[in-house]
Amino acid sequence: MVRVPKAYPMYDDKYKANVDIIRAWIAKAVPNVYPVGRNGMHKYNNQDHSMFTAMLTVENIFGAHHDIWDVNVEEEYHEESSSSATPPANSGTGRAAPEIPKTAFGADHPLNRSSN
Repeated sequence: MVRVPKAYPMYDDKYKANVDIIRAWIAKAVPNVYPVGRNGMHKYNNQDHSMFTAMLTVENIFGAHHDIWDVNVEEEYHEESSSSATPPANSGTGRAAPEIPKTAFGADHPLNRSSN
């Protein structure tokens, strides 16, 4: 185990694929580990969704078959809306958080400063 304080997933164009790799490894190598909530699932869930994934996981431990990865995927719940009704294929991260390029921020923004 490696504890990383204040770790948070990087939402980039490889985010979903990376989470899928982690999910597959956990399911195969350690099926008794149940990732839940924001940090466990690397999903930008609200508190209610994070708690709901834990509640459904407890039911799964006792024999239910909930897919906790389906929590918070319904489009009408999300706070942000797209300017087009149909987003372009392969856009964003698939759910979690909007992918915002560094170029969207001004030159003086910390993301665009060089680290010395």
